[in-house]
Order: sequence, then C-alpha cells, then structure tokens
Amino acid sequence: MISREEWYRELAARRAAVWEIVQRQQGDVGLIFGSFGHSEPFRYLTNFVPVLGDTWAVMRGADDITAVMNFHWQTEEARDLSGIQDWRGEFNAVPTVIELLRNAAPSRIAVVGLHRMPVTAYEAIRAALPNATFVDIGADVAALRRIKSQLEIRLLREAGRITDAAFDAIRSELKPGLTEFEVAAKLAYTMQSLGGELSFEPTVVSGNDRPIMIRRPTDRRLERGDSVMIDIGAMYQGYQADAARTYVLGEPNAQQEKVWETVRRAYAASIELCRPGVPAVELHRAAVSVIEGAGHRLIHRVGHGIGLSTSFEWPSLDSETAPLKAGMTFCIEPGIYVAGAGNMKFEDDVLITDTAYELLTRSAPDLVVPI
Repeated sequence: MISREEWYRELAARRAAVWEIVQRQQGDVGLIFGSFGHSEPFRYLTNFVPVLGDTWAVMRGADDITAVMNFHWQTEEARDLSGIQDWRGEFNAVPTVIELLRNAAPSRIAVVGLHRMPVTAYEAIRAALPNATFVDIGADVAALRRIKSQLEIRLLREAGRITDAAFDAIRSELKPGLTEFEVAAKLAYTMQSLGGELSFEPTVVSGNDRPIMIRRPTDRRLERGDSVMIDIGAMYQGYQADAARTYVLGEPNAQQEKVWETVRRAYAASIELCRPGVPAVELHRAAVSVIEGAGHRLIHRVGHGIGLSTSFEWPSLDSETAPLKAGMTFCIEPGIYVAGAGNMKFEDDVLITDTAYELLTRSAPDLVVPI
C-alpha cells in the first residue's frame, strides 16, 4: 500500500523534525530508546521494531543515525524498512550505545524514551559520560505524533478496513457452542489473512451475569441470549486500529435492549462533538451525561488516541483539555457492564477533518445475531 520511496520520504521528514528539537534543546546528539512493547518513538523514526528486545538509536544528525537492537536476526529487515544502513545487533546493547556516544563526544544528550529506560542502563551511560548533560525531549517528540500525516491516515484507514472485515466475518459465524477462544482465533485469522497484525490480543467476553470491563478469552461456550462483546484492532505497517462491537445471540432481553440503547446514545453524543475546536474532554463529558442520566456509570474513559499504539496514544479523552484539530485520530468507546445485560460496548475509530470527522471503522452496529 505504501511504497518504500514514500516511507523513506516520510521518515526523512520525521527525522528532520526530531533533529530540530535536539538542536533547539542545544543537544549535540540524540538518544532514542524503545522498550519491548513501548517502542512508539523509535518506530516513528525508523519504521521498525524487532520481535523481541529493546532498541536504541544514536542520532548525530537528521541523516546520521546508528541503531542497536538486542539480536542481529532482523538487521537486514531493519535496514530495508528504515533506510538506515548502520544497524547493530548486540545481546547486551548498552556497551555499544556507550561506545557510540563516547565517539560523538557530546556535552549535551537529548533523550527520547527516558521514562522507559532501565535504571541500570541509564546509570551505566551516565557513569560512562560523567561530563555530559542529559535532557528529556520525549514530550516534544511525542507532540509531533498528535497530528497524523497523510501517509499515517492511509495506514489507519487500512487498519480500520481490516478490523471491519474481521467483525463482518465473525458476525456471520457466531453461534451457541463456540468458545470465546474459538471466536478470538477466528478474528485473528481474518485480520492476519488480510495482511494485518494484531494491535492487541482479541477481547471476547460473553454471558450476561458476570460482566467485567475487559478480560482475556476463556473456554466458556456461547449460549443463546448471550451478550458477546468483542474488542479488537488490526495493525497495518505499525498503525493500530481499536474497535468494539456487541452482539446478542438471538432475541435480546429487555435489559439488554435498554442498556444498548443508552450505549448508542452516549456514542452519538460524543460523535456529535467530533470537530475542530472542541476541547477533547467534552467528548467524555457528553457520554458521561447520557450514561449517568440513565442510572449507570461510565467506569472508563470514553476514548483515547490511536496511531502507533492504542491505549497509550494521546489524547486521553477523560482529561485532555486541548482542542481537537484536523488530523487527530482517536477512538470513541462508551460501555456499560451490568448483570442481566452483560458487557455492552460500542467503539469506533475517528479522524478529525477540517470541518467534522471521518469514521475509520464502519462495520454494522446491529446488536442482534439471528440464530
């Protein structure tokens, strides 16, 4: 979908922007760290994260970077995806990082990922460069990711499309007797067969009497009348969707119908506010007003950003007061979890446009699965 040349142009622009931040903070060198499972800034600069281990990049200029990961297995893949030729694979990467920094002889090191860096690694680097000053530029670099580029939007649209396909496929297969494990496996198969990866392990919560906001799938078998809440996301070239649908197998009971109607009204109230200039937190407040007005409680935030991650991506809609701007992407996910109705959540991914919004996930919202 995205050519290698497009990626290289995108990455060059990102690196130039990060190097500008390094220079603005009077850094001689940039040090970018990515921990396993939390490598968003590193991936932002390289279009690559390994399947295991941590990653480091020593940045001496916008186009002068050496990257180090714990294993050498993926160095050729990393060179191809990133356009960076100087990759090292070292099981203990810290001595190599120290050597690279010493060779650069910096007096001021601008660091990204400091909040995830192991204390032992940080202390070893500090001890090896006792005269250097370290400055944390993580927040400045993270701010670059708030407004998505056209390339990022294309990737998020594709992640949304694959996610929708998984919902559409599983809806036609849901029936009493399937286990939650089997449903999760079918969802993963669809997403991966269409060229996606999993943003996170699929969530499948069935049944009406033991509601819980989120948990892993189990061997529980689906039954007639069950609410079946599914929360999934496809990842495409690093960009992650995050959406949820709730289905009832057969005819819903009165409580399921009432709770679902409240969830849908809360969703509509939040979506209506999706336009430039609206403070992000107002979307959360709108959903809370609807849900509390119906006698329930919204026990989690109504949404969060999507991009190179999901739950950790800016903004957190329950607290962020910054106004929405064109190019921001996030999910809207009101949910109610009560005995008798079970887990009932509806979640879509949203792109803020110049005047309003675009839905990035669009699979059918229908509650009932005929059986």
